[in-house]
Amino acid sequence: MLETARIRIKGMTCKGCEGTVKKALLTKNGVREVYINRDEGIASVTYDSAQTDIATLHQVILRKGYFPSAIEE
Repeated sequence: MLETARIRIKGMTCKGCEGTVKKALLTKNGVREVYINRDEGIASVTYDSAQTDIATLHQVILRKGYFPSAIEE
């Protein structure tokens, strides 16, 4: 089942940072689409919940040196 998560990411300061996070997320199995708004520090990630989960997405971001947190909706 496809879900979309909004993740606040601290530490993205440039287009290169944005690209690093996006590329890392897109290489994870189950991730279908990633949109990043660097100015707001938010990533919108569409993923298959049968293949991955929010905790795993957060770990991918952390491994790249950025600091993710969930956005309450």
